[in-house]
Amino acid sequence: MLRLDATEYKADVMASSAAKVLEVVVFSIIAWYVFQIGSRKRGQVWFRTKRVFVGLIFYLPTAVILSRQGIPKLEAVALAGLSGLGAGWLFVRLPRRDRRIPKATRRKVIERDLTSKGVAWDPGKYHIDHVVPFSRGGDHSTRNLKVIEKQQNLLKGARMPRLRDLIKRA
Repeated sequence: MLRLDATEYKADVMASSAAKVLEVVVFSIIAWYVFQIGSRKRGQVWFRTKRVFVGLIFYLPTAVILSRQGIPKLEAVALAGLSGLGAGWLFVRLPRRDRRIPKATRRKVIERDLTSKGVAWDPGKYHIDHVVPFSRGGDHSTRNLKVIEKQQNLLKGARMPRLRDLIKRA
């Protein structure tokens, strides 16, 4: 039988508790990053949620009906899953997205990023940039927009923000 003395036991407990703390910290950082990206893609998240909901509405009754007909469970689940996916795809359309930023939102972003700092807006020098690019599902909320210099925006292109970019903004 393996026996540990008190110092070895304490070291073992300390190591396991440190690992748990590290695990919680890493999970928290990942959850925060996912929230930051997801909250800037409100339209896309809502669209996918509707698709899943419609798919489940078709999946559940289909699975029950097929299993009651004597079809093996695996086949019933597979067929019901396909019917749910098809229904979600067929009945929920992609939302129409307008590329133009509303004037009120544009003014708020310029006020927040430039005017409050005493800098004048110059369309030749500055661009309004999406933190999460519009082409990647980002919305036109003031939270997702920022004023940056034209050259920085052109270099950035449609790249997704890294974790450190989001931390700088917070």
